[in-house]
Amino acid sequence: MKLNLKRVFIIFGLLSFSIGAQDGTKLIAWKPIPDASGYQIQIKEKTGKIVIDKKIDTPYQSIEDLPSGVYLVRTAPLNLFKKPAVWSAWKDLEVILSEPPKVVTEEEKPIILPKSESKTEKTIANVTIEGEHFLDATKVDLTKKNVALPILSKEVKSSERIDLKVDTTDAKSGPYDLTVTNPYQKPKVVTNFVKVEEPKHSEDDDSKKSKISVPKGKPFRDYSYEEMLAFLETDVAVNCKNTKVPALTLSECHKTYVILNFTSEDNQSVFEFYKLINENESDRISAYQYFAKNCSPKFRPAFERMELQLKNQRNLDPEEKQTLTQELAKFRNCTR
Repeated sequence: MKLNLKRVFIIFGLLSFSIGAQDGTKLIAWKPIPDASGYQIQIKEKTGKIVIDKKIDTPYQSIEDLPSGVYLVRTAPLNLFKKPAVWSAWKDLEVILSEPPKVVTEEEKPIILPKSESKTEKTIANVTIEGEHFLDATKVDLTKKNVALPILSKEVKSSERIDLKVDTTDAKSGPYDLTVTNPYQKPKVVTNFVKVEEPKHSEDDDSKKSKISVPKGKPFRDYSYEEMLAFLETDVAVNCKNTKVPALTLSECHKTYVILNFTSEDNQSVFEFYKLINENESDRISAYQYFAKNCSPKFRPAFERMELQLKNQRNLDPEEKQTLTQELAKFRNCTR
C-alpha cells in the first residue's frame, strides 16, 4: 500500500511491531496474542510525557495524529478483567515525514569528477546534492550500467542538501546517473549527474613539464605555481621517509613524528603551500587563511594555486568553496 506522507520506523526487539497504512492512515501493529481480551498501548515522548495511552480491541493503533519525532512505545495484552497481563519493554519509535525527493541541478552539464595521474594515491571528490525532502534515511547512488561509484561518506546537512565524498580512483570514465531514494517513495533519477574524466595528459604536457626547472637565486614568493611544484619534487627529505613534508621545513625527523623548522618566513610559507596542495580539506582551508593574512609580500605560487582552485570550485565542498572565495578576495586586494 502506498504511504503518501509520514512513515513509521521501529527498532525491532522482543516484541515484534510492523507498520502499514490504508488510504493514507498510518498505524502501528503487532502480533496478536491468543486469548487476549484486548490490548493496551502506551506511547511517550523522550521526555517521559505519555501522548497515547489506550485500551483497544485490535492489535494495531492509528498514529495519524503523532507529529514527526522520536518516541517510545510498549503494549500489553489484557486479561479477562481488562487489566494489562504483562508489558513489553519500551521500544524506540520514529515518526518521520517521507516525501518524494527532489533534486535541483544548476545546469545541464554534469559535475566533473577528475582522476589523479598518480596510481598510488586515492582520488576523492566532493559532490553536493541540492534539492528538497532529504532525510537521514535517504539513500544515494551514483551508477553507470549497474556499476556504482564508491561513496565513502554521506552527510545530510539539511532537508535541502546532501554532501558526498566519492572515490574515483579506480572508476571507469564517463557519465554516472544519480539515484536518490526516500523510504517508501519512488526513486528520483537524474541522468548524467556526474562525469568521471581521465587526467588530461599528452606529449605537450610532458615537454612543458620538462622545461620547468627550479629557479636559482629567486625568492620563493616570486616563484610561479609550476616552479614551486618543481621545487617540491626535488626537495624530498631522503633521511625522513615517513613524511612527505618538504625537507626545507624539517628540523628533526623521528619514527612517529617530525619537528618543523619555521625559523624563517620562507620556511613557513613553503610549508603552507604544501598544505595548499594537500588532499586534506582542513589543511587547505588553514592555508587559504594563512596566505590571505600574510599577504604582504604576496606569495605568488599560493595566489596562482588559489585562483586555480576557484576555477575548479565545483569539486570543492561548499564550506571550503565559501572559505576559498572569502580568503582569495582578501588575497587579491592585498598590496605589496
